Amino acid sequence: MYGRSFAGRLRRPPQDDGELSEPRTASAVARAPGFVHFLTHQDLNLCRAKVILQHGTPKRGTLSEDDRHRAGKTALRAAFRRTGTRHGCDCGAVAGARRLRTRFQSLFELHRQRPRHPEEKARREQVRTDLYDLLSPAYRLDVPLVSEASIAALEIAIQRYQEIAASGGWPLAPQKVTLRPGDRGSEIVAIRQHLVIEGDLPAGSHRNATFDREFLEGISRYQIRNGLRVSGFVDQRTLAALNVPAQERLVQLETNLKRLRGLMSINKAPRYVLVNVPAYFAQAVEGGALALESNVITGKPARATPQVSAKIVEVNFYPTWSVPEIVAQQDLIPKIRKDPDYFTAEHFTVMTDWKSPPLDPTTVDWESPQVARYKFRQDPGPHNALGLVRINMPNKHSVYMHDTPLKQLFSQSARAFSSGCVRVQKVLELVAWLLGEQSGWTLAKVEEQIASGNKLDVKLPQPVPVHFVYLTAFASGNGVAQFRPDIYGRDATFGAPDDPQDAVVAQQARAVTP
Repeated sequence: MYGRSFAGRLRRPPQDDGELSEPRTASAVARAPGFVHFLTHQDLNLCRAKVILQHGTPKRGTLSEDDRHRAGKTALRAAFRRTGTRHGCDCGAVAGARRLRTRFQSLFELHRQRPRHPEEKARREQVRTDLYDLLSPAYRLDVPLVSEASIAALEIAIQRYQEIAASGGWPLAPQKVTLRPGDRGSEIVAIRQHLVIEGDLPAGSHRNATFDREFLEGISRYQIRNGLRVSGFVDQRTLAALNVPAQERLVQLETNLKRLRGLMSINKAPRYVLVNVPAYFAQAVEGGALALESNVITGKPARATPQVSAKIVEVNFYPTWSVPEIVAQQDLIPKIRKDPDYFTAEHFTVMTDWKSPPLDPTTVDWESPQVARYKFRQDPGPHNALGLVRINMPNKHSVYMHDTPLKQLFSQSARAFSSGCVRVQKVLELVAWLLGEQSGWTLAKVEEQIASGNKLDVKLPQPVPVHFVYLTAFASGNGVAQFRPDIYGRDATFGAPDDPQDAVVAQQARAVTP
């Protein structure tokens, strides 16, 4: 498979990543260059990345036999060149192979992470979903975030992290490595030790160097606790979180305990809505108990959702969207200049001021600087950026809560996509709770109103307080700490953490929205 000149020196590599290639006989050890028997299947795969560079990516995301043939020869010859010898240089040759791993790591990971078939992609996604469904219930909050119970849990977590920090914290993991099931290495041992210290793995498993099922569940627990995507492997975001020192985590917990105590007056209201911006969730609280919880989408760092306290006074079914000036100038107008059909397809109207009649879009010179002063409005309907319902909460920041047509974004772990307003996943349930059954607005009636397609504004029987808060650390009832990225850089010990999104998510995140 690897060429006649190398016959007998290397057996076909095993199919499971991380398994070591072993010589077939003792005589083979004596005849073969020693480094061959220390190359893992992953080492050879990384060398194949060089073949991809030279010959292009094979069709269907896999490597042909010719590619494999070239890859094997390339791997061995490159290691020989690195060490300057062809025989008897085990350690140097191993080091050469490891340097090859570093050189082609990033390219190969891109190739390796692509599922080869739609069925494989679906299988991986199902594994991730099953893991999340299995493990996430243990980390759900069953009490209001702002409550005495929440403070008590956070105090328990702080005491535990004080002990961890005083004991030296946890080992840091290598920055540039991606680990998948079946891999082996010292990196896994270091991460296992970390997971044991924070309680994501049971004590006694810290010396196992294999990415097995136990490790997969442990890293998935860690990802859930840190608001990360349950990916099924150790990715760069997970590594970045793992490498936050224990002392910084302790400071983060203490900082958020102070914030939480400062919010306790919220509980005086019999009913209220709370949005934790960096954790991307909202709570509806009634009588001191959690009535409803929902995922939300909040503002991107350049258009941060403000910390605000206001009162919800009205619900608007099939709202019209008056496009804010910054959104019009930075998002909408450039999009129309690039694609003039976008204006009509998304049902916009344009006018010189809010009180003037609409202009004929075909007569507008979209390249003129004067367009920046025009006003834009989007007609009601499923296409509307506000979705089918808007929750009106007058405030000086002109932000509000609403539905969205881009519901796919709720499946993301990091959801800072909006221009400052808050999009609510369970918006119909929240509307039913706000309007109240006493007024006859059950969930069934809300859904009936949506199905009618009719525009309707409904005043709340009593205004309901709403608070947008910023808590990047909290704890569940048993004192298990949870952390979230400091998306706006408001925690003094952290930098700006605007994580990159994948291509599909990035495209949807750039949509013209409030």
